[in-house]
Amino acid sequence: MNVENDMNDQIYRRLRKEIDERMPVGMPGGEGDADISILKLLFSPEESEVAIHLSILPEKISRIHKRLARHGFSISLHELRRMLDSMVSKGAIMGGALFSKKDNYSLAQFAIGIYEFQVNRQTPEFARLAESYHEKSLIGEFFREDRPVQLRTIPVGKSFGSDRRISTYDDITRIVLDADEPVAVIDCVCKETRDLLAEPCRLSDVRNNCIMFGDGARYYLDRKIPSARKVSKEELFELLEKLREIGFVLQPANSRKPGFICACCGCCCNVLRGYKKLPRPSLYFSSNYYAEILSASCTGCKKCVARCQMDAIEIVDAKAVVNLDRCIGCGNCVAACRKNAIRLIEKARIKRPPFTSRNLYLKILLKKHGIGRLPGILVKLLFGRKI
Repeated sequence: MNVENDMNDQIYRRLRKEIDERMPVGMPGGEGDADISILKLLFSPEESEVAIHLSILPEKISRIHKRLARHGFSISLHELRRMLDSMVSKGAIMGGALFSKKDNYSLAQFAIGIYEFQVNRQTPEFARLAESYHEKSLIGEFFREDRPVQLRTIPVGKSFGSDRRISTYDDITRIVLDADEPVAVIDCVCKETRDLLAEPCRLSDVRNNCIMFGDGARYYLDRKIPSARKVSKEELFELLEKLREIGFVLQPANSRKPGFICACCGCCCNVLRGYKKLPRPSLYFSSNYYAEILSASCTGCKKCVARCQMDAIEIVDAKAVVNLDRCIGCGNCVAACRKNAIRLIEKARIKRPPFTSRNLYLKILLKKHGIGRLPGILVKLLFGRKI
């Protein structure tokens, strides 16, 4: 029995290594065994064997079946489809409505990916393991100054006057109007984790605040995730106004036509919580603005201090002061100030997001492995090998 367990552990270690080395954002090993324990909750040993042979790009099931046969894995096409669909339904791999071609499947990275797919599926055990893994192992992979980030921060509504021009990719109104449909709102997986750990959100009791567009929305709706609900764009604008009033930070995917928008708080969001632990978190964010206090108008009321999710504002000599090492330009302080004593300033160097999510992840991969790997990737694509 111990021999069997050891063999199974080896399979899960191989799978973790595949995710770590091949996905744009890896799944590093580290202190403890949270990574392996997480994979055991999501994959059977046989499923792990199959997942090891999936590519990071979506592929037809027929190609996956042939690859498995070449590696001595005997399974019928019917059984393979059943197994892959089961893994998709568990949020362990990507497939189904996530791809326009429904017969396609691919490996998934842990974050953003497998972890987020576990919303409304988490157990206290999974939440405990995910928390440990985020804090002890994933933080070094996820928060890197030398690679593009998966999320960016944009100003909330009412951060600017009506006469202020703002780039389309930083304009929440334009993003929503241009977004693919359907639109779905689901529970925040980070808040769900904190609830299961008996450390609930200190900002709000709102949980249904993760916004999905197009294929991503269809994926959650098709899986009948309990919290997933389809909304119109008019309803979404109403929700965004509610989230602004509460003080959530808007973080869409880092592309010009994002597939999702996260509405985040500093006490639950794994991204904001991770960045807050760094000495200069603003260096890691993709954000085009920073807050500036107009001291002559500031009364030191502390509303901006309470509203800031990055602990970037403090009161010094009865006036608010912004720590630019921590400010991410979300605009929540501007919207909260009744004295109009805060404004957003555009940075001298503007960060323009990649056109698509595929462009983004290709950039991350090239930064991770270097451009020298590109010819090898093209050869693998040509011959139908996994990437």
